[in-house]
Amino acid sequence: MCKFVVTASLLLLCASASLAQSADYPKFDFSAGYTVNFSDLRGNITLGRETFNGFTLAPAANINKTFGIEGDVTYTTKKLSTAVPSVTGPRVNLFSYMGGPRFTARPADKKLQPFAHALFGGAHASVLTISENGFAAKFGGGLDIVARKHISVRVFQLDYYLTRFAGQNSNNVALTFGVRLF
Repeated sequence: MCKFVVTASLLLLCASASLAQSADYPKFDFSAGYTVNFSDLRGNITLGRETFNGFTLAPAANINKTFGIEGDVTYTTKKLSTAVPSVTGPRVNLFSYMGGPRFTARPADKKLQPFAHALFGGAHASVLTISENGFAAKFGGGLDIVARKHISVRVFQLDYYLTRFAGQNSNNVALTFGVRLF
């Protein structure tokens, strides 16, 4: 948890440093948002389809007006129900850390900025005393609307979110809403 706090603090520091950038395109940006993860866990554990809630933090360094390198940290969690209504089930946590290319369309004097990305990295899942590390990838994109000089609203980000634990794939869909600072 301490590593996560340090990483998040550094990301926020980088985002604030990006406020003194040229008007052509931002050299750095940082997005944060609420994430709903529609998970298919049938291959890994006998849960079936579950909906997880959490957040995504994503810093990026833009190489030029359209191409950038993005990092992504996503944490989602779900408290499982049991067959007995008065008994609470265990909490399942999914944490992923990825990076990869992002392409953003930034038309001159336009507020709409669609983007697409392909991210690859790792994931960590835990339930009760069991935890496992595995592979993770996100393929998708979304739409940002510039609200002010250094702030945009992430109207949506929709990703195919693959996780692989113990040789079993989970084919998930992640939907994120939030803000982007640049």
